[in-house]
Amino acid sequence: MIVYHGSLKKFDYFTKTTTIPRLPNDIDTIGFWFVSEMKVAKPFAFGTETVIEKSKTEFWDDGEPKVVQYDKPVHGFIYRVFIDEPNLKEYESYESFMRDRDPFCDYFATKRGNLTWKDQATLLNKEEANDKFRKQLLKQRYEGFTVRNTQLQGDSADLFCIFSQENLFIADVISVDDV
Repeated sequence: MIVYHGSLKKFDYFTKTTTIPRLPNDIDTIGFWFVSEMKVAKPFAFGTETVIEKSKTEFWDDGEPKVVQYDKPVHGFIYRVFIDEPNLKEYESYESFMRDRDPFCDYFATKRGNLTWKDQATLLNKEEANDKFRKQLLKQRYEGFTVRNTQLQGDSADLFCIFSQENLFIADVISVDDV
């Protein structure tokens, strides 16, 4: 299976620290995320990085340059990744996936009652919830999951989450400027 991953950083292999995308509803730390369409991965390869450097135009009274901080636009990369026949749990919709994850989540909001992801409440236990959800699927012998026809960045694609980097093989790294 070929999937795509957009990232601001260039890397040779997948690790948890180099590949955390910006995803809604605090789902980013469940596993490694991919999409079925290259065009849907592209927005994840654009962003900014904070730069701290000595100013070339601003100086202190003693002549030393001031230190300035600014956000610099970054154009990253799209990874074409081969995954060798993973055993994936299949969700027909984003809603069904989130319903499965919700029992592990503790939400906080001014509203009372049984809160869910739809209430746009604050998730208090992101890491714990994602870890417990992943472990539940691993007990069922799944290596990850797929969410069919997910809306991301204004486009629709299948969304894939893979739990281990062992089965991920980078087939190609493409500069987002070349797409």
